[in-house]
Amino acid sequence: MSSRADDVVPVDEAERDAWEAGLLRDAADLGDGLWGIPVAIPEGTLPGTLAYALVGDDGVHLVDPGWDTAENLGRIERAVRAAGRSLPDIATVVVTHHHPDHLGLAERVRTLTGARIVMSAAERRVLAAAVDPAARDPESYRATLARWGVPDERHGELLASFTRPSLTGDVEPDLLVGDGDVLELAGRRLEVIATPGHTGGHICLADRDARLLFTGDHVLPRIYSGVGIGVLAGDEPMGDLLASLDRLAEFDDFTVLPGHEFRFTGLAARRARIAAHHLRRAGEVAALAAELGDRSVWAYASRLTWTSGWQGLDGFWLHSALRQTEMHLGLVRSGRAAAWLSRG
Repeated sequence: MSSRADDVVPVDEAERDAWEAGLLRDAADLGDGLWGIPVAIPEGTLPGTLAYALVGDDGVHLVDPGWDTAENLGRIERAVRAAGRSLPDIATVVVTHHHPDHLGLAERVRTLTGARIVMSAAERRVLAAAVDPAARDPESYRATLARWGVPDERHGELLASFTRPSLTGDVEPDLLVGDGDVLELAGRRLEVIATPGHTGGHICLADRDARLLFTGDHVLPRIYSGVGIGVLAGDEPMGDLLASLDRLAEFDDFTVLPGHEFRFTGLAARRARIAAHHLRRAGEVAALAAELGDRSVWAYASRLTWTSGWQGLDGFWLHSALRQTEMHLGLVRSGRAAAWLSRG
C-alpha cells in the first residue's frame, strides 16, 4: 500500500491524528449503536485496521474484526462491554475480504461465541485458492520470476516472501452473499456491493438509511491499496478496480467507514484520485511500450515511478510492483488500456 495527502474531509480529526501518530485509540461510540474499534496489525508498516460493531436488539455484529491475536480479541471484548453487551452477544462477523488483517479474528470469535461468518461467494473461492499449497509452489514461482525477467540475484528474497506460509487460514463461512444481497443487522439494512479489484471477491456494505458506506480496503482516505492481492485465474483486477470505483458513484454523499486510517467524507474526489493514480501508471507503461516493446516486466517496472522508489522495493513489495506492472503491461499490449486512458 502507498499513501499521500488527499482532499477528503475527516469525520473526526482526532481519529486522523491518531493514525498519523501510529497510535490505536480506544473504541469509540459513533452513535446509533455503531462502534469503531481500532485493532492492531502485529507486522508490517500499518498500525492497524478499523473494525466496526453494530449493536442492536438482535445482538452484536462485527465488520472486519482484524488480525487474530489475543490483544485484538481483548480490544473487541472491551468495546462490546462498553456498549453494554458481552462477548457471547456477538452474533455475526461480516468480512469484506479474506486478508488476515480483516478476516483473521473471525474464526476465533465464532469458536467463542457461535457467531456466523459472512463472506461473499466470490471471496470464498479466492480464499480457497489462496490457502491451497499449490499457490506457493516454489518451482512455479521460479518460472514466473524467469518470465518477468527478474535478475538471478533477486530471486532469493522474492522466493522467501512468496513461499512463506499463508497468514490466512481456511475459513468456511456460514453464509455466502453476493451483489445486491441485504443483511439485516442491529436494525440496519446493509446492502452488499461487489467491489472486486483489491481482491477478486471484495465487498462494500451500504447503509442507505444512515448514509454510511463500509469500504474495507477498496477505498481508503489516503492509502492506495494494492490491486489483485488474491484473485482467480482469468480475473482482470485492474479493470475490475476501476469499474468498482465507478460503481460507488451513487454513494458519493455518504460517510465512508474504511478498513484503515479514518472515517471521511468526499468519496467522489477520492474515487477520482484513486482511478487517476492507476491510470497514470497505465499511461507510464503505454509510453514506455514504444521504447521497450516486448521487453520483460522487470525492464518496465524498473522504469516506472514508485512511491518508495524502485531501489526501495524488496520482498513482498517488489513482488507486488512486478505483479501490478504485469497487469498494466498485459492490458496495454492487448489494447484494452486505451479505453481507460481516454477517460482522462
